[in-house]
This record gives sequence, C-alpha cells and structure tokens, in this order.
Amino acid sequence: MFRILLIALLLYTGVQAQLLFPGAPSSAWAATLLVFWLMLAWQILYRRHADVVDARWFRGLAWAGSTCFGVWATFVLFSLPIDAVALAVDAARPSPGLLPDALRGGLAAAVLVTAIGVAQTLRGPVLRTVNVPVEDLHEDLEGFTIVQLSDLHVGPTIRRRYVARVVRRAMSVEADMVAITGDLIDGHPERLSAEIAPLAGLSAPLGVYYVTGNHEYYWGGERWIAAVAGLGCIPLIGRHVVVRRGHAAVLVAGVADPAARDFGLPRGTLVENAARGAPDADLRLLLAHRPGAAGAAAAAGFDLQLSGHTHGGQFFPFSLLVRLTHRYHRGLARLGRMWLYVSAGTGYWGTPHRFWVPAEIAVLKLTRAAGKNFPEEFSRTA
Repeated sequence: MFRILLIALLLYTGVQAQLLFPGAPSSAWAATLLVFWLMLAWQILYRRHADVVDARWFRGLAWAGSTCFGVWATFVLFSLPIDAVALAVDAARPSPGLLPDALRGGLAAAVLVTAIGVAQTLRGPVLRTVNVPVEDLHEDLEGFTIVQLSDLHVGPTIRRRYVARVVRRAMSVEADMVAITGDLIDGHPERLSAEIAPLAGLSAPLGVYYVTGNHEYYWGGERWIAAVAGLGCIPLIGRHVVVRRGHAAVLVAGVADPAARDFGLPRGTLVENAARGAPDADLRLLLAHRPGAAGAAAAAGFDLQLSGHTHGGQFFPFSLLVRLTHRYHRGLARLGRMWLYVSAGTGYWGTPHRFWVPAEIAVLKLTRAAGKNFPEEFSRTA
C-alpha cells in the first residue's frame, strides 16, 4: 500500500512540475526525481546504516532532505485545492494560464510557510500553561503541576543541544512531576545515548515518569526502556505508582504503546491492567502515548490522561487534516468526568517545520472546579 501511495504521489508531483515548467518536461521530471531522492534517501540510509548519524555529510543530507520534505508536503496540500478551484473556474470560463500561475503562487507560498516553520522550530518549544479544573479535587492538590514532554524524536536532526534546551525550559517550571509520553527517539540507544544524556537533568519532587511511543519499538523498545531508566526516569509500562502531596494520594499509571504488539512485546499495553490492584487515590493519572486510549481510561476511572502522538498536525495546512483522522488531536478535552490533554509535541518528525503549530512543553496546573457544570469548550477537543 505504501509503495502504491508513493508512486501516486510521485506521478502527481511530476504532473504538477510539468504545469509549473511547461516548456521543459524532462527538467520537470528530473526535478521531481531529485526532490523524492532528497526526501527519501537519508531516511532509507539511516534505517539501514544507523552509524552514519554522526557523519557531518549525513547531517547535511538529513537537514536538506527533511526541509525539502516540508516544502513538498506543504506544496501538495496547497496544490490540491488550487487544482480544484482552477479547474472549476476554467470549466466556466476557459483560462489556459490560470492553473500554472496559481501553482507557481502555491509553490512560493509553500517555500515561505516552510521557511517560517523551520525558523519557529529552531527557536525550540514554547511553554504552554493549561489549567485543568478537576471535579472534587483534594485541597492539597490545588495547583498540582505536571510538566509534559512528548514526541521529542531525538535523531538525525534533533540532537543534544535541542534536548538540553528542552530540559532547561522544563526545569524553569517548579513542577511537582514530569511526564514523558513517548516517541522520545528515532534511532538505536547505542547511537543516541550522548544525544539524550541531558534528560538526566530532569527532576521533580514526585518523580519523572516515562511511557513508550510507537517509535521506540521501531528501534528496540525494551532497550530504550532500559536506557531511559538509566537517566533517572521511571518507566511505567503497564504498571502504576502512588505518590503523595500533603495528605493527598496520586496514582500515576502508564501503558506501552500498542505498537509493542507488532514486535511481540504486548506487555503493559492494556489500560485496564495499568491500575489493577491499586489503592484508592485522590487523583488517578494515566500516561498513554496515543489519545485513542481515552475511552478505556475514562471507563477505568482515571481523572486525567496525558498523551501525544498526533503532533497537532505539526504544520499548517496538515493541522487541518489531522482532525479527520484523530478525534482528539490537540489540547484539552473532556470525556465524562475525565480530562484528556494531547500535546502538540516537544520536537518534530520528518521535517523541522512547525508553522502555526509550535512545539511545546505543556505545563498542566490542576485547580478545584467551581462546580459540576463546565464551560462548553471543555466538552470537545481543544
């Protein structure tokens, strides 16, 4: 299926390139092949020979290819509606030069949007404070603060410097707890140990907790769990801990990403098992990489779930399409009495392009809800 889709996108891009440069069809197809080579070559090479990650030439290729991917993806998403509108206008009133001119404008806009998106990415993640009004919150949990990191994707283009910046910003918040909700890396532990080392600087009075995302399992899930534990984080793979703030008890549970099942590692993937045998608690918190676990979490009696995975679409206009595939794609939502927060991601994947969807470090502050009736905006995905 992937190959069919790839061929379809290649052909579509080639046709668009011919419309952009009608006088040089061979050059248009050569440019198309070059774009696809740039986008794919570094990823294929990295997966087959992960040891190239430290080579300077490979870093240059990865940055060029991933940025090219951002321009291409943005252009394709711009060009689809341009095609539809131009063809409709042309059908009503023939205008031979309308579509090529519109596509040139779309390409220019894609380059500009990607350039802005890359510039935003290079500034690092923003601190995003979110107040969560919890029903019947214990008085000792008023102001309870959780810093959430998610989808950092340390790898060929996200390196130690970026990770260190994330840690500094996270530690600028006086949080009670730190939660890492998966997709921490893209690479093998032995190749990226130095790049993730700054994570050892994360600390909080009630602990730093970690659950796996799907990407950990592409690169050796069990080895990554051990590597992250070695940095002082507490993996919660289908298990829970109970910590206290004042006289209040907080249950913190976590589940492995369902991708573990594809690699024969189903341990800890079921939400209903994560808090089995747990004592009563004043707050029940679940860490689950995918927001799709929310239904099971609400049924299991959790008060709050923290997730990531969607990246909030990562960049406009893909941020509009992600709403079609993920019911909970970004921000704060409510399911019954349970709250769900979906992080837009602390890093990025594929392309360093975050136009209109900035990378974030979420700072969730619990407050006592005034009553049982919540504002309308909290009944749907934020």
